[in-house]
Amino acid sequence: ELDNTTTLSRHQNEQSLVLKVCNLKDGDSRAAYKTAGIDVRAYKRIKMFVHAEGEKEDDLKNGDLSCFIRLGTDFTANYYEYEIPLKPTEHDESSENDIWPTENEIDIAFEIFQLAKQERNFNGSDVDIPYIKYASGGKVAVVGNPNLAQVKTIMIGVRNPKKVSMNSADDGLNKCGQIWVNELRLTDFDEYGGWAANSRLTARLADFG
Repeated sequence: ELDNTTTLSRHQNEQSLVLKVCNLKDGDSRAAYKTAGIDVRAYKRIKMFVHAEGEKEDDLKNGDLSCFIRLGTDFTANYYEYEIPLKPTEHDESSENDIWPTENEIDIAFEIFQLAKQERNFNGSDVDIPYIKYASGGKVAVVGNPNLAQVKTIMIGVRNPKKVSMNSADDGLNKCGQIWVNELRLTDFDEYGGWAANSRLTARLADFG
């Protein structure tokens, strides 16, 4: 990916990560995180490729595991989160489209985070409780008052979605598996032009009289 925020032509490094879990309880999650200090307002979207597979053949079904990404000023009290259910890949698959299915790609506009936060504030919901909104094929959560101009933490994780009712298709069992996440990137650089000006005022004391 080309870094458009520099005056020189610079390519960013490709970064990959594997998260392996076993006996992950229903509703529980595990994650890796990185501290940062970035302003993402110059971009419109965040994207990432995701692959999922079970520990054994055919032991994961669609939606048994999900992947989430969390951006915030801290890990627990002020963050945006986006979560998608994962489509597992069979062990004998070799096609690129099967290994990295489009259903698993994280692709969300930052505007959706901001709209969810505005909607929560308009409704008067408690800021300390996750405000949930379904958008862009996944689940958006807002907690506290995160700021996209001051993203200090980035968390990527795997979750065993919690069974919420007896009629749910979720079996409520522990899960084993692994996910691969690749090429976390910011896209759609905002090229909208602006203008700036410097002004100078010179006055004599007599002018004020």
